[in-house]
Amino acid sequence: MEKSKYINSIVGHAMVLGASGGLGSAVVRAVAASGAAAITITYGRNKVAAESLAAEVAAQGVKTFIAPVEQADEAGFKRLLQQAHDAIGAEIQTVINTIGISPNVPIEEQSLDGRDGWRNVFETNVFGCFLSTRAIAERMKMKGVRGSIVLITSTNGINSQSQISAHYDSSKAAQGHMMKIFAEHYAPHGIRINAVAPGWIETSLNDTLPADERAHEMSKIWAGRFADPHEIAIFTAFVAGSGGSYCYGQNFMVDGGYR
Repeated sequence: MEKSKYINSIVGHAMVLGASGGLGSAVVRAVAASGAAAITITYGRNKVAAESLAAEVAAQGVKTFIAPVEQADEAGFKRLLQQAHDAIGAEIQTVINTIGISPNVPIEEQSLDGRDGWRNVFETNVFGCFLSTRAIAERMKMKGVRGSIVLITSTNGINSQSQISAHYDSSKAAQGHMMKIFAEHYAPHGIRINAVAPGWIETSLNDTLPADERAHEMSKIWAGRFADPHEIAIFTAFVAGSGGSYCYGQNFMVDGGYR
């Protein structure tokens, strides 16, 4: 029996977008545990956390490259892909995008503008994701890389009717549909594109969730708790790696049972 067929693996050079966050850092660790030889670790504002994470996985023999990222800057993002190639000496074969913002604001107080406004949520979760995913897939196609891209969406884009996260939920629904369009378009080029839609996770992304809303949501979860980031990260690495080799255009719900 070829045991290697039954062990999930991520080979070569991987990139994790938003790697300094709670889920992003867990994804980096899962990718490293899956055998990636090199990981490009990107961050938004928390450079210290990114550097610490890079040192952690480098101690396991994984080559690392660290860089800030701005998805909405398409030209800058394309430069980042080239810089990552030059630093590691290999094309990126696997990308997992964990970037996202989730403000919780009563619908009566929501606005289009401002940090917690609809425009900023869509700029980050949809528009930036669109530009970065296209840039990655186009480079893979141009370089002949049979790659894998996984977007982190959310079950909020599938089964949530929460008024305090209307902008986030709507952005994640758009992101999930966008993924399917990308997946069909790039599949003929040997590029797999999928998404993982987590339910509630114990990360700082949910720090603004009101206590009564948290209790209400917890009552719907069959597992009786929010997920630990590593539980989502392991599944994501599976989808991104050889375990998901026959998966195309799927938005996998990982929610601990939620009804």
